[in-house]
Amino acid sequence: MAEAYQNINIRDYWQILLKKKWLLIMPAIIVPLAAILVTFFMTPKYQSSTSILINEPNILPPTVQRSLESANQMRRLSPSDIRNILYNQIRSTKYIKCLIAKLNIPIPKAIKEAVAEQIKNMPDVSAAELTDNLLVSSIRERIDVRMEGSNIIRISAVSSSPTMARKMTQTLAEIFLEENLAQELAGIQGSISFTEDQLNVYQEKLSIAEDKLKKFRQQMITTSVDGDAEVLNLNLNSILSVIEALDIEIDEAQQEMTDLRYILYSKKIDVSTIQQQNDIVRLKNELMSTNDKLADLLSRHNWRNAKVIALNKDAKDLLASIESEIINYVGRVFKEYPDDIRDDIVRYLVLEMKIEFTQAKRSALEQSLGRIKSRLTRNPDIEITLERLQSEVNRYRELYNLFVQHSQYAAIEQSAKKIEARSKYMIIQPAVLPMVPTSPNRKKIVFMGLVLGIMVGFGAILLIEYFDDSFKKVEDVENYLNIPVLAIIPRISIPYYSKKKGRGFIFLGVLLCLILAVVIIFMRFKNG
Repeated sequence: MAEAYQNINIRDYWQILLKKKWLLIMPAIIVPLAAILVTFFMTPKYQSSTSILINEPNILPPTVQRSLESANQMRRLSPSDIRNILYNQIRSTKYIKCLIAKLNIPIPKAIKEAVAEQIKNMPDVSAAELTDNLLVSSIRERIDVRMEGSNIIRISAVSSSPTMARKMTQTLAEIFLEENLAQELAGIQGSISFTEDQLNVYQEKLSIAEDKLKKFRQQMITTSVDGDAEVLNLNLNSILSVIEALDIEIDEAQQEMTDLRYILYSKKIDVSTIQQQNDIVRLKNELMSTNDKLADLLSRHNWRNAKVIALNKDAKDLLASIESEIINYVGRVFKEYPDDIRDDIVRYLVLEMKIEFTQAKRSALEQSLGRIKSRLTRNPDIEITLERLQSEVNRYRELYNLFVQHSQYAAIEQSAKKIEARSKYMIIQPAVLPMVPTSPNRKKIVFMGLVLGIMVGFGAILLIEYFDDSFKKVEDVENYLNIPVLAIIPRISIPYYSKKKGRGFIFLGVLLCLILAVVIIFMRFKNG
């Protein structure tokens, strides 16, 4: 019985829908058409996006990387923390003000009117500051930052102009890269600045100490009265000149080594791990032994002595032999590298060997100086003064060399950080010019209009049925009068009367649909 009653109700509802179908059809057509028409009066919005890949490159070799690592390491951040940091960073006031300055974004008329209205209520507030805040807020609402995966940032910007949307996205990406590069180099630049200041200080102190030592030695030479003082004084002067020349040679070689070290490190070649073969080590030991012989000879002879000349020639020949062995060794071990890289490796190893030899030669010459000075004078006061001045020079030279080394590592780290920062943040999808507006979305609006029109139609039908007090069935009459119905008089149909009665509403609906369609077509052609 319940199923029969339910079937009767469903059949009755269906009859109502068929009877009043135009109340459902007309809104389902008119509302979507009206929604489409409204979209032509809405300002189109274009969206442009760019994607940035975040890498963790490692340019430096492991040995140098360990020497440049800072004691305070940044703690590992979770993906959500990174997402929040990047979201707030890119949409920060600093970034947006840079964006406004670079693109010279004008102040919209709506913001000017809003500022003028708020100034009336808050006269103490600066109009320029209020304008900046409102402009920054309006642009911030048009910028979106999302993380795609764990290491891709997607930056999007919305504007009424497709060109401006692309420019905003491109400029934001450039600002992000520039700011992160500056942040990566901030600590290193401070360290370099401090090192350069200390280099200047200790270079001046070293120069003053060397001048004091040089003047004292010259004074000691002029006051010497030994029988062979003239010859010894000439040797002393010549050795001092050679030591000064060696210092200049060492400084130039160290600077060239620093440049070569950076070039090779950028090619991922750690020269400190190169093991030299036994023949090179043997020749180097023979070369170093010539310095002790030179120190002994110069304490008794001058540079023109035949033994001194022969010893210098032997050292020169050994240097040439070592260089030849290094060339052959590098050619075998690094044969897969290009010629220019092999030449840099050879030059670096030769400079390293020459610096070691030159420093040992300098020490040997200082020993000769000590022997000559001991022969020139036996005055203990002079010895003490010389030792004190020499100790002062050595101390300042060690400090100066320490800061030179620190400066070299800082320069390498700065260059490496620049390369790392450029490769760490890489634009993998550049911003393109959007051809289709993202808003208004006509498909979505038409679908929503269709749903709304159907809901309006159903609502109208329900409302009309709710206020309709007429009897629909015989059972309604029997229930209302509580008497049985004996007969039913059928409706007398007058030709064309019933049709004309409902034509007014249908004609009006069709006319409205045609008007909307014509206006939509006109707006379509007008907007291209």
